[in-house]
Amino acid sequence: MKTKSILISSATAGLIAVLFITGCKKKDQQQEEQPDTSYSYVQDHNQAEIYNNDIGNIGMEAKENGTLSNYRVTGNTYVGGITAAPCATVTLDTAAKTFTVDFGTTPCTCLDGRKRSGKLIYNYSASTNGAKWPRQPGFSISCTSQNYVVDSHTVNIINRTHTNTTPLGFNPSTTNITWTTSANIQIIKPSTAGGGTITWTATRNTELTNTSDPTVYDPSGNYPIAWNKVILRLNGTASGTTASGVSYTATMSNLIWDATCTPDPILRPRRHPFKSGTITFTPSNKPARVIDFGNGSCDFNVCVSIPAYSYTNCNVTLP
Repeated sequence: MKTKSILISSATAGLIAVLFITGCKKKDQQQEEQPDTSYSYVQDHNQAEIYNNDIGNIGMEAKENGTLSNYRVTGNTYVGGITAAPCATVTLDTAAKTFTVDFGTTPCTCLDGRKRSGKLIYNYSASTNGAKWPRQPGFSISCTSQNYVVDSHTVNIINRTHTNTTPLGFNPSTTNITWTTSANIQIIKPSTAGGGTITWTATRNTELTNTSDPTVYDPSGNYPIAWNKVILRLNGTASGTTASGVSYTATMSNLIWDATCTPDPILRPRRHPFKSGTITFTPSNKPARVIDFGNGSCDFNVCVSIPAYSYTNCNVTLP
């Protein structure tokens, strides 16, 4: 039997090589362009955002009122068919200009439905203009944590400072009270929630949008802000890493937190979700995700969209 030889010209060989390489590139591009519609990254960021917001609200309410109506300090409360025991104590040291909110060593279910334990320690000694209260221009308060746990998530506050930036002598009928916040927080997730550590660093501006309402802020400035009626607008930026180690950046635009918004008055009477505004969340080397909290309706509904893929999911549950 004779063996046939097949001769391929250099031109033909080059064409085959080009077709092979092109085919590989197309395959690689198709693999790279598979839409990544995961929003677990978004959940990690939103969890940090909520915990940070709560830490700020706990500190301001505790300092202004000496109590925590949104979280419960003393006395039993009838919630969801059961009698809930006191959830925290507030200890004030006026000489050192510090106070501690102690949730105890056993997880306690607070009025917002979250279980907390450990301590939040606040220090307002860096305040200027003689300010003693969060409502006053120049008031500045920092916070650290001690074994602070929320829903089995360990929350370590590396640093967090909240400062009243309202101008001295402001007119509350025309000027809203404002604060700036810088925060660096670490959240260690339990194994039941997938494990891992979230890092979150942020700067943001907070505005009391209903400052002009005398039932919220007394025009004389002599009485505490009615924290059960406040409506806050938040703007700012954040960055960090998700529990899976993905780095990210985020921009918060006009988030509205309304203390009168209570979607679940039976089981979580003091859980007040963001009711409008957006967070644009961009994971490293991935298209941006946009979290849309709605148009002002009081509910837990959130939509996550990925404009690059024309993808939208409005059945998202955030922590």
